[in-house]
Amino acid sequence: YATEVCLALAAGRPVPGWAREALPGLPETMQRALRRAADVDHACVDLVEALLLRDHVGDVFDAVVVDVNGDRTGGRVQLVAPPVFGRCEGADLQLGEQVKVRLEEADPARRRVRFSRTE
Repeated sequence: YATEVCLALAAGRPVPGWAREALPGLPETMQRALRRAADVDHACVDLVEALLLRDHVGDVFDAVVVDVNGDRTGGRVQLVAPPVFGRCEGADLQLGEQVKVRLEEADPARRRVRFSRTE
């Protein structure tokens, strides 16, 4: 849209009606496109994490709690190595706490990894 507007103005022609009519809806269109791009990006990262860990189900990893459910019985952790995020179930998780977690699931088809607290 912006290119069409600039080309028309630079050539001394009126801005095409279709471009002018589309401009008010442009912020919403751009926002939807950004959300879709972010969703694709997250899905790709989730897939790579699941592929990376699929042969390590049952292994124990060092991790840091990066998000906690309201009742503190679960949340999200980030492994120290490899730097993977995932859901974690476990009693009394504290934000920022270093914990040991067991990989319970690494499912590339569902792009999901899931851990449980071991300590």
